[in-house]
Amino acid sequence: MAATAANTNDAVISYVMPFITQESTERSDVFMDRFLQEAIAADSTVFDRFSGPASQLGWTRRQNDLGYGILDRYNAEGLRLFTTIGLDSVRTAAIEVLPLNLWQDHWQGWLANLITGTLGNPQEEHLQMTSISYSEVRSSWENTDEHSGIKWGFRPWRTSPYVYFLAHAGRLNGQPLVIFEGRAGYSMFGSTLMEARLAFQLPSSFRIAGGASVAPDRMSAHDPAATHIGVTLERVIRAWGPNPDAVFFLGFRSGVNGEVSNSRQENLFLAGLTKRW
Repeated sequence: MAATAANTNDAVISYVMPFITQESTERSDVFMDRFLQEAIAADSTVFDRFSGPASQLGWTRRQNDLGYGILDRYNAEGLRLFTTIGLDSVRTAAIEVLPLNLWQDHWQGWLANLITGTLGNPQEEHLQMTSISYSEVRSSWENTDEHSGIKWGFRPWRTSPYVYFLAHAGRLNGQPLVIFEGRAGYSMFGSTLMEARLAFQLPSSFRIAGGASVAPDRMSAHDPAATHIGVTLERVIRAWGPNPDAVFFLGFRSGVNGEVSNSRQENLFLAGLTKRW
């Protein structure tokens, strides 16, 4: 504040407290406010698709395969990223502001569960069961409402509709001891796909997980792309907030790689380290 008239020559230093925060600690019940909060907090999607060590390795491999064609691919993925963040934020905000919790006490409880499982949980749609790298989106999905028992839902609008579920069991060092998730899908052309992933929490913040993807109708035709398996070993250090301070992971995957121009069977071993500085 300015000095008084009697002390006009006194030096005064004033401090202005910061008024801009990156993310609100209290979730709003207003739809537009909640939408903006969810969009700002979508850095986990950016980490998985662009900034994480596994995603950067994937882009390097695509560049070696496509050359300058990677520029169009990169721009298209960037546009798709913003679209995904916007749609996921709309879905999450809509589920949060609807009075679904009040319905649980009445006969509409089954309808609330169906709406939440179908329109909500957008993180689940972006996961790969046989992924061999650490995923911020997966960590957020698995640790959301981990005490609510089994979460399930139906994705009817996709070209390959499927039913999914997520279950937790036990506790170790404040984390779920066992996490089991699965999908059962059926495409418009009659092919089925069964996917499952099982994760175990280990001492010292380590976690080991294994995932498998099987297409039964393609197995009968001895198609090498009918099965995929992936195994990961992760160590996550959560120093502050919901995001980890450091992550180290090892992964092994076996299956047909369809991301390159010439799909081929490959066995891939991957190691990654990310650290917040």
